[in-house]
Amino acid sequence: MNDISEDALTTNLPGNHLQQQNYIIPPITLILTEDGTIVESNKKGKKLLDYSSGKSGKKHISKLVPLLAEVHLLDKGNERVNPYLRFLSRIGYHFKLTGLRGRKFAGELFFSDITFHNQHLIMIMIFPSRYESRH
Repeated sequence: MNDISEDALTTNLPGNHLQQQNYIIPPITLILTEDGTIVESNKKGKKLLDYSSGKSGKKHISKLVPLLAEVHLLDKGNERVNPYLRFLSRIGYHFKLTGLRGRKFAGELFFSDITFHNQHLIMIMIFPSRYESRH
């Protein structure tokens, strides 16, 4: 899994949404295939996915965001991220997340459709908002 440059992920966002929200901490950024398999991440994403301990392998996004096991990631035509997920991110919905080491937290998620080598991919940027104790 390759590192994604923080600048490459935030530079070309329409309206530079990140600066408007005054986020100071860089987001956890994940790149997914259409079926929800995580194929790339930035350093924060690797830490969350526990890749720092030499583990590898591809994980499904529902391991981190359980709600996404119940919702289709793409609209019916498989051309764009599900409008319901886009709506939730636009209203600032705080998704419940679970790190692979068991740490529970909530955060805002932002979804983007991207194309790389004629392949449709989904970029998710996670901005943690609060952490809960381990269960």
